[in-house]
Amino acid sequence: MPASVTRRKTKNRNDEVKITPLLREFIDEYAPSYEELSREWKDIDIEGFSKEKRLWDFQVEAIKFAIRALYYYYAVKNADKFSFWEEFKYYCLERYDLDIDELLSIKASDREVFSILSSFFPSIEDKISFGNFCNRMGFWMATGSGKTLLIVKLIDILATYMERGLIPKKDILFLTYRDDLIEQFERHFAEYKFSISRTPKLFELKDFGKAKELNDFLVFPVFYYRSNNIKDRQGDKTLDFKDYDNKGNWYIILDEAHKGDKESSKSQQYFSILSRNGLLFNFSATFTDVRDILTTVYEFNLSSYIREGYGKVLRIFDENIKLSGKISEDSPDFDREEKEMIFLKILILLTYLKKKSRELRANKELMVEYHSPLAVFLGNSVNIDDSDVKLIFERLRFLSSKKGFENYFNGNDFLKAKESLINSIPIHPLDEDNDPRFDKNELYTVTPDDVLREVFNADTPGEIEIITSNSGKEFAVKLMTSDKPFALVKVGEAKRLAEMLVREFGLRVQERFENIEYFANLDEHDYVNMLIGSRAFYEGWDSNRPNIIVFVNIGTGEDAKKFVLQSIGRGLRIQPTKNGNRKRLEMDKRFRRYIDIIKPIETLFVWGTKKDVIQKIVEGVKTLKESSGTQVSLYKNEPRIANNRIFIPVLVKVPAQNDLDTIQRFHPITLSENDYTDARNVVMSMSDEMLYFMFFLKSKNAVRKVGLLREIFDEANKEKYFIIERNTNKHIGWYSAIRAVVKAIEREVGYKYELALSSEDEEHIQHYKRILIKLPEKTTERISESIKKVYHGQRRQSFEPVVGENRNDLLIRFLEEHYYVPVLEALNREAVGDKILDIVKEKSEIDFIEELITVSDKFTVDWWLFSKIVERKDKVFVPYRTKEGEEAYFYPDFIFWFRKGSKYLVAFVDPKGTEHADAERKIDGFEELFVENNTPKKLKTEEYEVKVRLFLYKSNKSIQTPKKYADYWLNSIDDFVKRVNQEFEADW
Repeated sequence: MPASVTRRKTKNRNDEVKITPLLREFIDEYAPSYEELSREWKDIDIEGFSKEKRLWDFQVEAIKFAIRALYYYYAVKNADKFSFWEEFKYYCLERYDLDIDELLSIKASDREVFSILSSFFPSIEDKISFGNFCNRMGFWMATGSGKTLLIVKLIDILATYMERGLIPKKDILFLTYRDDLIEQFERHFAEYKFSISRTPKLFELKDFGKAKELNDFLVFPVFYYRSNNIKDRQGDKTLDFKDYDNKGNWYIILDEAHKGDKESSKSQQYFSILSRNGLLFNFSATFTDVRDILTTVYEFNLSSYIREGYGKVLRIFDENIKLSGKISEDSPDFDREEKEMIFLKILILLTYLKKKSRELRANKELMVEYHSPLAVFLGNSVNIDDSDVKLIFERLRFLSSKKGFENYFNGNDFLKAKESLINSIPIHPLDEDNDPRFDKNELYTVTPDDVLREVFNADTPGEIEIITSNSGKEFAVKLMTSDKPFALVKVGEAKRLAEMLVREFGLRVQERFENIEYFANLDEHDYVNMLIGSRAFYEGWDSNRPNIIVFVNIGTGEDAKKFVLQSIGRGLRIQPTKNGNRKRLEMDKRFRRYIDIIKPIETLFVWGTKKDVIQKIVEGVKTLKESSGTQVSLYKNEPRIANNRIFIPVLVKVPAQNDLDTIQRFHPITLSENDYTDARNVVMSMSDEMLYFMFFLKSKNAVRKVGLLREIFDEANKEKYFIIERNTNKHIGWYSAIRAVVKAIEREVGYKYELALSSEDEEHIQHYKRILIKLPEKTTERISESIKKVYHGQRRQSFEPVVGENRNDLLIRFLEEHYYVPVLEALNREAVGDKILDIVKEKSEIDFIEELITVSDKFTVDWWLFSKIVERKDKVFVPYRTKEGEEAYFYPDFIFWFRKGSKYLVAFVDPKGTEHADAERKIDGFEELFVENNTPKKLKTEEYEVKVRLFLYKSNKSIQTPKKYADYWLNSIDDFVKRVNQEFEADW
């Protein structure tokens, strides 16, 4: 593949366009939403994994995009690669003026790649069209985002769809480039609860022939191998890809498979060949190739990962900027004194972080189990005279000795280092906040004795001694004045390095006879405050503890840049509570008053000991930010809100023991006649014990649920609990039919919804704080500046071009009655597309706002306000039952608040004119919660009485609505005003 790129000149202009995940935007626009897919495509558990694990929201979203892409490719395009390619190519050209055919085609000038591919794919005018390879989708996901869990879930989905005949039957092959990643995959595979009728079983690819010969209809084979061992020749461990061609009928799943040896580029071509009649799924944290980026169907890279609160906030110390005037060919590095100062600052900051961590964990109200901070030193070379690991060791040995402590800690150098750290303004490449995320006053109070206690686990300085390990793969380091090690060295040949250090520095060695491996259990050994190692160990390591990462002589090449980004990704992991939420506590308003304690522990501080390395780190991180977009914030309309209350209806699940409630709430499930009959026969013929083991193992209230399953399948209840589809060829089989009923029972048993009102509006309406703009930097800056000008009153509104110049693609305007300001409206929806997320885009919404402005003074109330609602980003919704009986959430386009005296009306308004049958199901869901005896419930809170109403617009005014639902439909904006005013005029 060609060199990495993230920008390209457009076809007709000289300005640059960012290369972003356009396949995601294409699928989001052309494919139905997940909720709109037919039952056989979505009758699958997309959240569950195992008894202990469920997928996070962003992982579920990735699965939904994968399913939508599969649906579009197979159900809509019938797996016609070139029809799909023509459509995608046209989309990129029209929307982005980007000629991807020219950009992505394989040219004869790229001799090695061209020669491999030309044997399998046709070339025209010395070019192979990328249309041959468009049967692929990428998942650009940060290190630590759980890619392996997604991969196992994807395998289950592919297997299920093959069973149902939704996608062609092909073999599945998982490839990754390291043995530890294969072992991780095997663990998750064994842990996962598959939903297919056959038993999934893993086989090495080299056993492909044997596995196929078994022809065991009870086993579903899944193959795996090291990606960097797929070659064009056979060897002891290497396989010749041609021997496993399988006529190109593979679903191939790659996990970081572009890494490994220098032949990785050739291997990519082999994967494309093997999957030419199937699909290629590519998972990575570090996409840099334009082909990988453009064909990404879901992006949750490092920038998105931090932005959504799943990782620590990043701060990079910029010594290289301050010393840039000294950089020359003769002096590309910091001198010894500068390096000593950097080490002092790291020790001071680590001391401060250790103290804050203890304060955080001791807080009885917070009740969190946050990690003990760790500083990680990553070097490039090991076991040579001037190895990076040896240099780190030498610095620490000197600083912790009596002489070093006297020279550096008890003199001006310590004070100088502390003041330098306090006055630092770290780079914040992924956010706009200048906050260094440490308390300068508290940092100033750190003493040399604090450093000894917190970092070196000692009361006095002393000589270093080495503690060996039984494995010879690590050794611990402690002061002779302490009883606990403070550092761990983890390198490939730890034993040899330890021997070299002992010889050179005359160190004492403490043999360890008990079988303790610190590295494997580092989270438990919280007195180990430093981890020193080479880049090799860090790629396979998971821990929440790093708060400081120091890159030592890593280099500045492409491989080094990828390693730096991946290492930062690993260091960003966070988990405030054991087996609990992985989001930062600072994102939760409940913990805001503890923000000064929380912030430092939820930060990853980065240093580099070479000046140009730091610049590469910053550039690499900023590239990720550009690919995932720039976040801008709008402003809460505080002057308009003033002292008025913003009540949000909140639905809380509470325990319910009444089975009658469950049965009454049970929504009929749609099945074919054959599926119903087969499923009923199985349920009625099985013993309770067998039903328990097959469907309710480890489930709460299992006995009650088995009884409910039998009652639902009782022939007398057939019409009550099932909608039978006759004359249909769609079959899901008895197992999936029973699973559908079991899934509904699991949803219904043991809980009910209770209604409450929350005045914590910022917890429920959040999308305006993170508006994502995926446009070139200059365009983004111009839009951001216009937002500020409109907010500060320099303009009432501003029309902005998104594509080209002198166009009115985007309207930014100040709406006095809106919850946040300004409001962004996509006047040219095609131009704006998904380049600006979570703004007003639908024509029905824009028209509604225009009409609302004309009647804003006709509401006979004391005060009113409204807000746009964004699906899934905001927590304002109404649960209801879909046609298939599944619980879904209805997110209205707008929420309104009206106050007259002590009376409040909260109104959900959806102006887009939804499909009537669907709308009636949403109304049923609303009535179940907000209506009692055909009258809106009155909710009392503080000194107010609150009612909640729902209003929908008719898309076709000639359609007659059933009388039961007539009150919910509006014909015009005047009708809306009239209804609101009548609410307050009528008997409340």
